[in-house]
Amino acid sequence: MAVNLEEQIKLLIELQGLDSQIFRLEDRLEAIPESIKDMDEQFKEKTAGLRKIEDGIKTLLLKRKEKEGDLEAKEQSVKKFHSQQNLVKTNKEYSALEEEIGRAKADGSILEEDIIKIFDQIDAENRESGKEKEFLKSEELRMNTEKKKLDDEAKAVKAELEKLKGQRAELAAKVDKTLLPKYERLSKNKDGLAIVGVVDEACQGCFRVLPPQVINEIRMNQELVFCEHCARILYVES
Repeated sequence: MAVNLEEQIKLLIELQGLDSQIFRLEDRLEAIPESIKDMDEQFKEKTAGLRKIEDGIKTLLLKRKEKEGDLEAKEQSVKKFHSQQNLVKTNKEYSALEEEIGRAKADGSILEEDIIKIFDQIDAENRESGKEKEFLKSEELRMNTEKKKLDDEAKAVKAELEKLKGQRAELAAKVDKTLLPKYERLSKNKDGLAIVGVVDEACQGCFRVLPPQVINEIRMNQELVFCEHCARILYVES
């Protein structure tokens, strides 16, 4: 049975239209996980600010503990010097201990001031941490909403792809078995554009002007005509 080339060309054009939709949806489906991954990475970067604040608070707490230990040591020194004063026998020894007590108390006062400053710093950092946590909470909610939209989109795309691939299978079955492999090979190698029209005597794949005899061969519909420049199948709309 002779192949009706004009009818086959129409089938290939329709098939290419379906393939174009399928390729576009497959690209979108592939991009969705990447979008979700990007969101996760961006959120992780945003949490780095909170981690930095929390690390700073930990450092301040350790510093406060260290200062409090030093203050306690100074207070113990003052108590020890006072005890020693009760045992000394000369004014000189008593005065020397009095000086030690004075220095220890002065050092203790400085430490107390430092501890108060650290307390203020910790309070400020805790307030900043609270703000950052609220921000991240709202960001996480927004991100989860966007993820849900992307998940829903992925489901819709998969359903549409399944439908289109079913339609494609039905249509491909109507294409002549000798023509289909040629079309599919070209479609793969030419980014989904295997068959193109001729407009103003130019191939719409590479936009090169075609010789008049090539145009005539296409119009005759006796065999497939390929562009000598880009190798795509050519057709002229009737």
